[in-house]
Amino acid sequence: MAKKIAVVGATGLVGRTVVDILSHQNIEDLDVYLFASKLSHGKILKFSNTRLKVCALDKDAANLNFDYVLMCTNENVSKKYVPLFSKKSVVIDFSSQFRHKFPLIVPQINFNDIKGNIICNPNCSTVGVCMALNGIAKTFGLEEITISTYQSLSGAGQLGLLDKFEKDAKKLKKLDYVIDNNLIPYIGKIENDGFCTEEHKLMYETKKILHLDDVVVRAQTTRVPIDVCHGESIFFKTKKPATTKQLCDAVVQTKNCKMVEFAMPILASGKDDVLVSRIRQCEDDRHFCMFVTIDNLRKGAAQNGVEILLKYLGREYV
Repeated sequence: MAKKIAVVGATGLVGRTVVDILSHQNIEDLDVYLFASKLSHGKILKFSNTRLKVCALDKDAANLNFDYVLMCTNENVSKKYVPLFSKKSVVIDFSSQFRHKFPLIVPQINFNDIKGNIICNPNCSTVGVCMALNGIAKTFGLEEITISTYQSLSGAGQLGLLDKFEKDAKKLKKLDYVIDNNLIPYIGKIENDGFCTEEHKLMYETKKILHLDDVVVRAQTTRVPIDVCHGESIFFKTKKPATTKQLCDAVVQTKNCKMVEFAMPILASGKDDVLVSRIRQCEDDRHFCMFVTIDNLRKGAAQNGVEILLKYLGREYV
């Protein structure tokens, strides 16, 4: 019997990427259904060799007995609908709403952490950090991690992209400040401790995914005026001495991690792999740094969720 898959939020940046990636997988025996807001009801999206109609999301959709539901939605929508869908379906939620409560999964790292039928997709910047550090953490251990990110406008959704060249702050649709010829040194809201919400996500999620409860993680997140792909500068201290050659070998032990000369957004855009470069020693053989780039719409979000789904189905990601 064919498995029924629902993609909720199918017309957003991440949702459309999920639909595109799914359409290139071996899915002949899957029935795919698309949902979005009332504004998107009736839209038609291309899917493999056919076209699918987008339906408005409502509470009735949660009673349609889907096997799997991919929630490409914001926190408010996920908060309302994830509990409803999870009564009958396995739900893969892309928002940050439930990341503290339910398993937070990168399939190449911690798929065995899954329990129950609500699985959380990590923050897009977290995925790149964890993929790059996974092999190092397993082989040499980690004591400290300091991360600075350079995150693209697509991380702020369609409206973030529309702000790219806006010079009038009063006309911005998503961002707090003009990004044209500028950088914004925080993402989300500034919390009471001075860190922003994106930094809190990155610090918490890195420790949770890599099982590094005793490791100090620091983060500075920055919005930059490019369309797609996040860059990440990572300084780290290992528990055991290592050489840069040994660290490079450890990085590529994680599937979909590649060592390149210079990891740049132009090389990562539209690609499935996390690109790692410039691993170098700092003051001694336990202090190092690297630069990482990830397509935030693919492995940072949509691809990671599809990989979780396919692993459930016993299939390999194509």
